[in-house]
Amino acid sequence: MNDPVTAEPGRIRVIGSLNVDLTLRVATLPVPGETILTSGRAQAFGGKGGNQAVAVATLGGDVELIGVVGGDADGRRYLDNLRQRRVQVSGVEVKGAAETGVAIVLVDKTGENLIAVHPGANAALDPGWVRDQVRERHASVTIAQLEVPVEALEAAATALPTSETFVLNPAPMVATPTVLAGLLSRADILVPNRKELGQLAGLSEPTSLIEVDRCVERLAFTGTIVVTLGGEGAVVYEPDQPRRHHPAPTVKPVDTSGAGDAFCGALAVALAHGSGLDEAVAWSVEVASRSTLVAGAQLPPDFAAPALPVKSAT
Repeated sequence: MNDPVTAEPGRIRVIGSLNVDLTLRVATLPVPGETILTSGRAQAFGGKGGNQAVAVATLGGDVELIGVVGGDADGRRYLDNLRQRRVQVSGVEVKGAAETGVAIVLVDKTGENLIAVHPGANAALDPGWVRDQVRERHASVTIAQLEVPVEALEAAATALPTSETFVLNPAPMVATPTVLAGLLSRADILVPNRKELGQLAGLSEPTSLIEVDRCVERLAFTGTIVVTLGGEGAVVYEPDQPRRHHPAPTVKPVDTSGAGDAFCGALAVALAHGSGLDEAVAWSVEVASRSTLVAGAQLPPDFAAPALPVKSAT
């Protein structure tokens, strides 16, 4: 196992969902109307917010999580787990009358997955609570996803000082992308996968870098875009600069669920550390690739992380 990565001072804030995942192993993912038998099952903690926060902590980042759980046994267990994983949870609200979110994850023999989420308490994340938490403490990087109400994320975005880097991971994509206009106007870095990029652009999912280019050109977004491409790595777009492709190492995945969250958590750690964007993205690709070699949506405590990239000279 590699030595733990040590990040320079710089708090990272994650705003997002917390779910309890039920993962079922299958030979192949079912098609509509098909019933299949599973070869195994496991219950673990997930949700994009929880996954990204745990990734940050595992990679050596100083991280706080803003979210909500129910007042049930699942919520209590999740908070205990986050504390054990060195995630600060003072920003996680407990709603006694709600149930903690649940996700059903199907994983096939190639590591590909299919996920259905019941939001539970995540749907009740209060914008006022989020705004107060953001104003109370400073962070160098804030990252958010879309498994919680957009209104709560907008409250955070309006409260963020311009000195903080705001990373938006638009996952899962909302049915009407125009509702994200307020978030996009504040985001510094947008991190979609290729399917989410196509949905944002109003085009079909891109299958080549040329098609990715076309989608990026259609976006009404003036910041930096990092498109994750699964086994093909990630590609970076900055205003008035050519795209840069960072390929992924060849691996034989065990479970790809959570790989995007590992990427986002790693990106936040590297940026808070002071790494340049390209160094940060290349490192995040490596982290995400290694994450597919272990089962589950969250990085394990003994995750063998690659060495954190050296800080930029500028």
